[in-house]
Amino acid sequence: MMQSSLPSKTIKNSKKKATDTSHKKNAYGLVTPFVIFFIVTILIPIIISFAFSFMKIGYSFEFVGFDNYLAIFRDPLFIKSYTNVLIIMAGSIPITMLLAIYFAVLLNSAQLKGKGFFRTVYYIPTITSTVAVASVFMTFFNPTGLFNGFLNALGINGIQWLTNPFWIRISMIITMIWLSVGYNTILFLAGLQGISKEIYESAEIDGASKFRQFFLLTIPMLKPIILMATVLATINGLGNFNIPNIFFGTSNGPENSALVVGVNLYKTSFEMVDFGKASAIAWTMVFVSVILSAIQFKFGGDKND
Repeated sequence: MMQSSLPSKTIKNSKKKATDTSHKKNAYGLVTPFVIFFIVTILIPIIISFAFSFMKIGYSFEFVGFDNYLAIFRDPLFIKSYTNVLIIMAGSIPITMLLAIYFAVLLNSAQLKGKGFFRTVYYIPTITSTVAVASVFMTFFNPTGLFNGFLNALGINGIQWLTNPFWIRISMIITMIWLSVGYNTILFLAGLQGISKEIYESAEIDGASKFRQFFLLTIPMLKPIILMATVLATINGLGNFNIPNIFFGTSNGPENSALVVGVNLYKTSFEMVDFGKASAIAWTMVFVSVILSAIQFKFGGDKND
């Protein structure tokens, strides 16, 4: 009996090994195309870009160490581009988050009818081309455009939206807010719908007002989504290119007030044809994104993590 059972166990083990091997081959077969695509289209260009940032690229490739980084940090336009970007981000991101949370709370209200329609309306800016939106807003900001027409109707003098450095930044902030509020509204709405109604019912029984419920329950429970949305908005803001490019092309606007890092990167690459410095600028964007994201996770993340 013992001798007859041994071959059957051996056969079962061999079949199991063959099945496991087949599953592994299938898994590798499914993963391999993605890995190859990732290596060819993402990893290799990243490595090449990082290498280029340490080179002077002309008719030949010359290793120059940190000279490209030192050169861009000595360039006033590089500093100006980051100053403009940080001002625009500081003006647009907080307002975007506040408006998105407000709209999400409205859309989550049980009394609101036609929620599907309003969700679609709020999401439309997200799927609309940034170039198209910037072009439309540029006409709104013209001296005879919609915004000045509205101000004139109220008896207020028109604003120099696209000629005054201060208002140029405000115009870009307004455009960025309009583009990003809808996406963040849907994010926060999904977060609100994941909060149990029983929590609010318990708080209401304990005598908590709607105001206290919002700040003591809703905001803390939305904290991970707020953090994620803020980090994504920061990364998106650093890479802002289309809005200033549509408004002013590569002219940078009066007093370089529309010069952002993305436009500076483009001009360095294709107008100055200095791919070494352009790569260095691109990598400063990576470093700044990492630093700002780390700061946000430090102060906005869970203290227990």
